[in-house]
Amino acid sequence: MSMRTLYQLLRFKGYTRIRLHSLPTNHYVVVATLNGVEGRFILDTGASNTCVSTELAMHFHLNARPSEEKASSASANELDTEVAHHNKLVIGSWSSKRRSVVLFDMQAVNLALQKLDIETVDGIIGADILQSTKAVIDYQNDWLYIK
Repeated sequence: MSMRTLYQLLRFKGYTRIRLHSLPTNHYVVVATLNGVEGRFILDTGASNTCVSTELAMHFHLNARPSEEKASSASANELDTEVAHHNKLVIGSWSSKRRSVVLFDMQAVNLALQKLDIETVDGIIGADILQSTKAVIDYQNDWLYIK
């Protein structure tokens, strides 16, 4: 019986592979394209939703509306949010045309990164994407697999 690598097994099952970039904080960053604009996103299994910094709404062509939801993170209290529906998100060769994105003030997140001399991020890829794509994270080799 031949042993397959994780890559071979997941490729056979229809997954696409995306390189993850490890930060000194042990977070991963993935490059993704939102509405045709490339950005840097933290991969966050603990974040419910995919998010973008409010100040980048126009940059990513987001048609945002105020939301009743509040955002909370380890670095800040509850924050007001907006939501933008029907966005095209591309990660590697995977894409979706009807994604909702939550917008909130990510200054606290980026300030923490800047203090550590780490390049700021544009947003967060959250569990909404990870669950719907049946994501597999290969921590040993820094790969994200989604389908």
